Amino acid sequence: MTLTTADADKILSANSAPRVLELDPSVEELGGRRAVPRLPWSGRPAREGDSPSGQALNCG
Repeated sequence: MTLTTADADKILSANSAPRVLELDPSVEELGGRRAVPRLPWSGRPAREGDSPSGQALNCG
């Protein structure tokens, strides 16, 4: 069975906290033993100066 990005998005949605899902994460790419997650920029998880917070970089 090959896992698709849509399948990975379903797994992400089923296993993430509601506060994480509010940030609209997705899986952009899958290959081998890796996944490329995507967290659209919204400014919500940003620190002063518009840099992303550590929690936003490690969500999931």
